[in-house]
Amino acid sequence: MVYQRILLAYDGSIEGRTALREGALLARWYGAQVFVLSVITEAAGTKLGEGVGGGGIAQQRLEYERVLQEGMARLAALGFQASGKLVIGEPAREIAAYAEQVKADLVVVGHRRQSAIGRWWSGASGAYLSDHIRCSLLVCRNILDDEQFASLLAQGAVPAATLSRLGAAQEDGDRRAYERDAGAASTSRPGPVVHAPSPTPAPAHPPPSATRRRLRAVLFLLLPLVLIIALIAYAAGGGTMSTDNAYVEANTVGVSADVSGIVAQVFVKENEPVTRGQILYTLRDLQYRYALDRANAQLLAARDNLLALQASYRQMQAKIAQAQYDLGYSRVQFNRARNLARVQIVSKTGYDTAHRDLSSAQQSLASLNEQLAGIAASLNGHPTGSVQQYPQYLSALAARNEAARELAHTVVRAPFDGIATSVSSIQPGRYLAASITAFYLVDTDHMWVRADPKETELTYVRPGQAVTVTVDTYPGDKWHGTVDSISPAAAQQFSLLPAQNTSGNWVKVVQRIPLRIAVDTSDRNLPPLRAGMSAEVSIHTGHVRGWSIL
Repeated sequence: MVYQRILLAYDGSIEGRTALREGALLARWYGAQVFVLSVITEAAGTKLGEGVGGGGIAQQRLEYERVLQEGMARLAALGFQASGKLVIGEPAREIAAYAEQVKADLVVVGHRRQSAIGRWWSGASGAYLSDHIRCSLLVCRNILDDEQFASLLAQGAVPAATLSRLGAAQEDGDRRAYERDAGAASTSRPGPVVHAPSPTPAPAHPPPSATRRRLRAVLFLLLPLVLIIALIAYAAGGGTMSTDNAYVEANTVGVSADVSGIVAQVFVKENEPVTRGQILYTLRDLQYRYALDRANAQLLAARDNLLALQASYRQMQAKIAQAQYDLGYSRVQFNRARNLARVQIVSKTGYDTAHRDLSSAQQSLASLNEQLAGIAASLNGHPTGSVQQYPQYLSALAARNEAARELAHTVVRAPFDGIATSVSSIQPGRYLAASITAFYLVDTDHMWVRADPKETELTYVRPGQAVTVTVDTYPGDKWHGTVDSISPAAAQQFSLLPAQNTSGNWVKVVQRIPLRIAVDTSDRNLPPLRAGMSAEVSIHTGHVRGWSIL
């Protein structure tokens, strides 16, 4: 068999150069016409490049044109006037189509070894070529270096390894015909045939074993099964909303007193557990004791003053009774003097004296009534009531109670069970102003978790749903709880400078909405939670993706 048209598949790789060199040897031996084909693989990236303007495919075409020109230059250096072509598509199909177009007698391709998984995904290009081309196929496996290639080319011989590989790609009958033709050609051509040893002998092509065929069949069967399982898992999922933007919170209070003073004694230590009502520290109370004594004295004085007013009221009532009697007597005397003056028995002087005495008695009675009303007003309109009901007494009593309260608040007690922290910030002898925090008390019995999920994650979250909480500090432990409440506003609504959409370049940002999760800490087998710990929460909403798909 004589080859007149040889098609070389060239992509610039080592395998492509091997095909180029062995094809050149055969072309030199048979004096055949050489065609070179480079194929740009049509992948998803290539199509995408065409869709967005062709930038990617243009860059790839330039690269392959450079590779093709390189192959053409190699053949030109060997004395071949080859025809080159660059196409886009699937390599095996394009090679078969071009071989049919140029009516090639032999197609020479390089061999690139692939793994079993790679062949399963990409398919067998060699099998496609052998089934769809009408000419012989040479798969080059022997990699020749430049020195070996130059030596063989100078001798004008085709290595026997090439013939054996060429025969492996054809049917047995074609192989024997090729060897006969090659032998005949070798007797007709001058020069000896040199069998050059291969530096890296190519392994034989054994037929696929039964194990490999079964493995491939199993892989093909597993693919739809895996897809079905993945689809079921996806449809059954989505019933849990998870976020790692969560932290453990607890009731934390800054312990302080509403009175100022010098610290007398501290009764707790750093990180010491305390119970409700336990004394934490005391202030020097001497000034507050003096203030209480003064308030007690003022209370007693107010009581005595009120009793004196009540006595004055009774005394004034007696004076009024006497004034009323005197007024009656003066009125009788005046009437008598007036009657006697008419019959001129009493002088004008006697009549005027009786009239003056009557007016004086009237004015005295009126004055006493005004004084009585003033005393009654001082006694809150109830001059005969209990002393404890009068404003003067109540004011003095309130002052006394305030002094007693201030004295009591010089002893600071724990408002709830917890752990004292930052105790080292105060020491005996330090002056503390009113309401200044001495140290902190953290509640250990009432813990909760604050989570800040994205607003898009709260579609099916409702108060009362079950929650599983894990803490980074204890990766193997889980706490259970429920969604206690969801904030009515996003966190940015309470920021100092909320975001405002006042410009044309506004970018939508997903907001975070805080929610509070009540955690059950009654299980004493679990380690203690501490405020500020990072946590992850999983809220079981019960809404799976399958409902949305249906």
